Amino acid sequence: MSFLSNARDKAIEFFFQRNDFIKQFGEIQNVDIDSQENQANITILLHGETEPTLLCAHYCFEDTDEGTLIVINKVDSPREMINEIAAWWFKSHSIKKAL
Repeated sequence: MSFLSNARDKAIEFFFQRNDFIKQFGEIQNVDIDSQENQANITILLHGETEPTLLCAHYCFEDTDEGTLIVINKVDSPREMINEIAAWWFKSHSIKKAL
């Protein structure tokens, strides 16, 4: 892995660890980046739950005049309810943040 791709993976991991949108639903326990598939596997302990849940966030990059943005446009989970809510929400939204 090159220095640049490793730095980008660390930036993506930091983005998820510090993301207020995700943190409002629970405590992030771990983030694993799969840069080959452009996805982040996030282990989160949802508020009120006793067992962590896995979220798989699919991301891409968007270059703008202000810099590079990370764009989350899909989230999957083994939990059906989370999949349904995420699919509904991402129909008309995405999460964008400068790296």
